[in-house]
Amino acid sequence: MYDKCSKSLAIHAAEVFATMTGHKPTLRGTKLTDHDSLMPNYTLGERVDFQGKSADGGKVEGYFICAFETMVSARLFAKDIASYLGLSAVDANNETDSFVGEFLNVVIGLTCSAWADHGFRVEFNPPQILKEHVIDTGTKPGVFYLLVISAEGFYQTSIFLHFYLDTD
Repeated sequence: MYDKCSKSLAIHAAEVFATMTGHKPTLRGTKLTDHDSLMPNYTLGERVDFQGKSADGGKVEGYFICAFETMVSARLFAKDIASYLGLSAVDANNETDSFVGEFLNVVIGLTCSAWADHGFRVEFNPPQILKEHVIDTGTKPGVFYLLVISAEGFYQTSIFLHFYLDTD
């Protein structure tokens, strides 16, 4: 079930990335285990926690994070999204985190609609801006996915998906 949900995330993230940035995305997805807990430092990210129920009545909890290793990469990404939205590059520089959040909101909306087809119905908490952080997969047991989307020669973003397994 979790693998199907991560594939939905990958499909929608790539589609939204292509639409909002105008670049053809290159995808690399990985399912991580507890042994893969060392992750790079990220300069900027947006985290959105979710909770809900599966079709069998069990709890579904976790989070999404959309992260960038450098501010240069995040700003270039934000400029492309600003252009797509008809806004200026100055807006993108001043509010880079808002444009990253806009991208993540669209991806999550589409992804969660697909999750409902797989029996997961979830609600979201407000986004939380993360600056200068490390994503640690060892903090809470679960199923953890990393999706890297890049626009060759321009920038890349990493999207993390963590389903908690100890939600009793």
